[in-house]
Amino acid sequence: MLRTFLRLRPYFYGTFLAVILTVNWSNEWNVEVRRLPAEIYERWIVRVNPKASPAELLKLAEGGNSMAQYVYALRHTPYAPVDLQINEDKVNAFKWTLKAAEGGHSRAMAVASLYYFRGDGTSKDVAKARDWAEKSVKKGQSMGYRMLGDLAKKAAEDQKPAPEDARYKHKLVEYEKAMKEAYAHYEDGSARGDRVALRMMSEGHEKGVPGMPRNYRLAQEYLIRAAMLRDNISIRRLADRYETGERLDVDLTQAYVWRLVLVELERKPKDDEALTGLEKKMKPSEIRTAQAEAKKIYDKLPTEAADALTMLRASR
Repeated sequence: MLRTFLRLRPYFYGTFLAVILTVNWSNEWNVEVRRLPAEIYERWIVRVNPKASPAELLKLAEGGNSMAQYVYALRHTPYAPVDLQINEDKVNAFKWTLKAAEGGHSRAMAVASLYYFRGDGTSKDVAKARDWAEKSVKKGQSMGYRMLGDLAKKAAEDQKPAPEDARYKHKLVEYEKAMKEAYAHYEDGSARGDRVALRMMSEGHEKGVPGMPRNYRLAQEYLIRAAMLRDNISIRRLADRYETGERLDVDLTQAYVWRLVLVELERKPKDDEALTGLEKKMKPSEIRTAQAEAKKIYDKLPTEAADALTMLRASR
């Protein structure tokens, strides 16, 4: 008996390890045990090339590959690299995003939440938006936290009471509770590198929303972090505020730096005109310094293609 046990011991250990790994992967990936073989196959065996032809992607997508479904959906939006866009089609993008979300793709879950929240490609549905955001958060998806923040913030704004309301104090407590919840989600998203969540944290510190003291230094830090992730809205705010002195000390050199970065990213005539106006107020040496600093910042930003491909290659 002992000899038989010793001979079979490696098999017992192997079986025990397999069970532990199965349970661990199931919990970590938030996937039912019965779907694990397909999940492992898609993660480690089938590699989806985001630059594959539309026909190749569609074949994989129709076969149930959630990564292919997500990529195929994204390539029907303006967020894909220009050379990879199939055509802009919100309905088709939503259809395949939802399929990818249902297949367990965490980023697709967060994007599906956004579509339901905005009513893009489908009708607005707050309950479904919250459901998909919560599912993506369980997988650690940073955009999911941002979506939970957007949902809580919208709920708070919808219930913000007017001073003349008979139940003003009671409703104000509920409003503040919802706003605190919203910014707690944004903080979680910003800690995980979501650039919109970082921008929202900046707004929260600027306004001094419930639970967040007004702090312009922190607001600036969050705005710069969002800008360095190629968030054009944050870059524009920095340029405007350094020039006007809104919530920041006037600093024409920094205004020029961020405006020049914005010109490189967006190529809008109004920003060229703003640069010309700044040059009239600055010394040649200051302009040269600003141009050198702008180049350093621009070189550190994700390229447009890299930024888009990051979304195409987003984790499950």
